[in-house]
Amino acid sequence: MEPEDVLATLRAHWDEIRSIIDLRLLDQIRALAEETTGDPVRIARKMVRLVRAALPEGHPVSELFDDNVRFTRDGDASQPVTRTPADGHAALVAGFANLLHPASTPPDDADDWLLAADSVTAADYRAGGRDPGDPDLIRLTDHQGTVRLPAFQFDGASGRPLPVVVAVNRLLDAADDPWGVADWWLGANAWLDTVPARLLGTDGERTLLAAARAEIAEW
Repeated sequence: MEPEDVLATLRAHWDEIRSIIDLRLLDQIRALAEETTGDPVRIARKMVRLVRAALPEGHPVSELFDDNVRFTRDGDASQPVTRTPADGHAALVAGFANLLHPASTPPDDADDWLLAADSVTAADYRAGGRDPGDPDLIRLTDHQGTVRLPAFQFDGASGRPLPVVVAVNRLLDAADDPWGVADWWLGANAWLDTVPARLLGTDGERTLLAAARAEIAEW
């Protein structure tokens, strides 16, 4: 498995992984990610081993990163090479650093009002048999590092994501800007003359997609 593939897998499951591993282990991974000297191949291998050891047996990422996973120093001579294997491992280490310090983490207390809204943790959502890493859902990381999914996104009876929420989140790109999209849902909206989340489950729900498109038109 190439370093790029490892990073893509980690990125896809990171919110869930972050909700499982303990703070002590997270500190170890963070310390490795912040190393400015040393062999990037060794650092990348150790980071993956730490994550794999922390996951429960049968976890999809753990199974993917089984004992057969190896990062080789030698590239395939039959293929054109655009960067050295060491560069690939350095990119993996840098990718880990970005995961540990995501842009979705609030930089200060300005977004605390969004965290105060009803939510479910990624761990509890996963325990219900669902995927907290779904890119169409808003995921907010609080100051303790806990990933929270605002509750307005889900049907109260089934717990499934509401189709209109998924559509709007996808349109506004919640995967890249979860705080901005949460603000759109929970803040006053001049186009709708109300808070968008309050229209969920009402006749006004049909106007939400149009409001989201209007928001994009203003960008």
